[in-house]
Amino acid sequence: MKNFRLSFRLFLIGYLIATIVGFSIYYINVYLMWISIFTLMPVIFGYLFYSYLKKAKCKISETIKETNRLVVLWIILSFLLDAVVYIIIVPIIYRHKSNWTFFIDQSPWIWLNYMTLLILGHVSRFIYLKKLKKPT
Repeated sequence: MKNFRLSFRLFLIGYLIATIVGFSIYYINVYLMWISIFTLMPVIFGYLFYSYLKKAKCKISETIKETNRLVVLWIILSFLLDAVVYIIIVPIIYRHKSNWTFFIDQSPWIWLNYMTLLILGHVSRFIYLKKLKKPT
């Protein structure tokens, strides 16, 4: 990975935005929460993937490897943060028992969320490559 610190920082920005939106809409309607996440997430994370490639100054030959590394890292980080936040922290805050079936309870939405990161990474890569090849 060309710039781990940048990739981690951009991921945290996206995760924070998605979490705040998710929590604020969850109390209105859980289905509306997932719809808003799947509407907002592609825009935000797509932009963050693109921003990483641009700020890391990835060459054309590096983009596929760098994108794959970034996608894998962000899926792992998302999975880990989801586990920590929704299985450990939220139950502590609300004084509930930990929900060890969180990932099962949130199926298929949460798994689609992770798959969306895979797709977004490569869509953003194609946009980055298109702009990189564009004559100035």
